[in-house]
Amino acid sequence: MVQNTMAESTTKVLVLDDEPNIRESLAEYLMDCGFVTLTAESAEDALMLSELGSVAVAVVDIRLGGMDGLEFIKRLHTLHPAVRCLIHTGSTDFQLDNELRDIGLTDREVLFKPVLDMGIFETLILEKVAEGRS
Repeated sequence: MVQNTMAESTTKVLVLDDEPNIRESLAEYLMDCGFVTLTAESAEDALMLSELGSVAVAVVDIRLGGMDGLEFIKRLHTLHPAVRCLIHTGSTDFQLDNELRDIGLTDREVLFKPVLDMGIFETLILEKVAEGRS
């Protein structure tokens, strides 16, 4: 278990998911962990967030109405390369493509729904934040 740190209280996490129950419950869990959370139900809405550049980590669903999560991650990386990403998907056959691997995503950062141990989100977010500082 990763210990909570003061850095979390200013660490912003974006939760991008078109399913309201998943989006809100994950955002609430992350707030309980001490993170500042932003939410969006579509990639288009997320890209318009004024605080997007100050997000440390984005938790992104793949299947979204309109622009999908993969295209969002690629655009986010172009606009704000310091923002790290985690993929949260219900697509059991999902595989990272080379472009996503080049951005820095690994299989460990792909979480398949339903995630039974929510603590993995806190652990991976803290790891991603630490990567961004090194």
